[in-house]
Amino acid sequence: MSNALRRNRTEEDFAGPFVTGEHFRHGLPMRRQAQQALADLEPAQMPLLLDALDDAATPVVEHLEPFAWVVPEFEEFRATRTIGTTLAWWCKFHGQSAESLLVNTERYFCFGPEGSAIGAMEEHTMLGMYDAYRCTSAATADRHAYYASEEMTAHILAGRETSAEVSVTPENLPSPSGVAYLARPEGGLVLLWKIEHDTLLSVQLVSASELAEFLGNDGEPRPGGAYRYLNHVYLPLPTAEAELSPPGSDTPPNLHNIDGLTPAGMDTDVPHVPHEALTNNRGWTSAEILEVFVAFTHMCRQKTTQTESTTVSAANSATIPRRKKPTEITNLGSPSRR
Repeated sequence: MSNALRRNRTEEDFAGPFVTGEHFRHGLPMRRQAQQALADLEPAQMPLLLDALDDAATPVVEHLEPFAWVVPEFEEFRATRTIGTTLAWWCKFHGQSAESLLVNTERYFCFGPEGSAIGAMEEHTMLGMYDAYRCTSAATADRHAYYASEEMTAHILAGRETSAEVSVTPENLPSPSGVAYLARPEGGLVLLWKIEHDTLLSVQLVSASELAEFLGNDGEPRPGGAYRYLNHVYLPLPTAEAELSPPGSDTPPNLHNIDGLTPAGMDTDVPHVPHEALTNNRGWTSAEILEVFVAFTHMCRQKTTQTESTTVSAANSATIPRRKKPTEITNLGSPSRR
């Protein structure tokens, strides 16, 4: 169980998603600096981007966690009447039985069809949204950053055509987690990834302009593409999950469902919402996200790729343990023509 659930929360210090929106406002001044920098990001600004992503995503993850974790436990309770740890915590918090919470999920969690209540959300949609924010947060944890030149980005995007045939094991990744900026004349792309456990990969791809929108989101209701849960607006980034190749295998990574949300292009008999519908980006399918990431990983492994790494010490003002780590910035230049 996470620290968020270990704490003995009370009505005074935990208001759920219903009131304050404080989880959206962490580090807003720094996030606005990163917004401006994304218009023409330089390698030296990667630590700023990592800090801004951390501030924009991690407090939201901690806030949503008790709501997301109860979803699979409701399923278990429906099937076996077993009360899991998170469900037991909610029973104590609300002073209600598990049966009462299950019958009244719309009242206590605002789980339900869109339109059934103000800001209502389907259970698995909530879980998919949580997973997306969790990937964004986790991608910054180890402070690995990558910057690809425009020429290198062109090679990476061209490699998408054959990347679906390439095997990728966890050992092939440039790092277990990371954030990569892919420079383009028309505006950069940003890759974020994290090995969740064993061979399970979460990866995100978003344009720099859309990432700037994500960083500036303060949770206030707004027009346009956004995801409302009760009285706050969320902008989860486009996310794909895949099982990486087993060691020694030639099998390419396989996409799979994200907590009940089926990636676009996968056949299923179960009604679902494509994960892309959860995001502020309709331009990348789950398959395309994975293709770009595999092509990026393959390019990092090429001996002809020119790389230069720089270690940047944490700022003296850093107080969060993960932000005290130095940032390793790898600059990916043009492939050698030797």
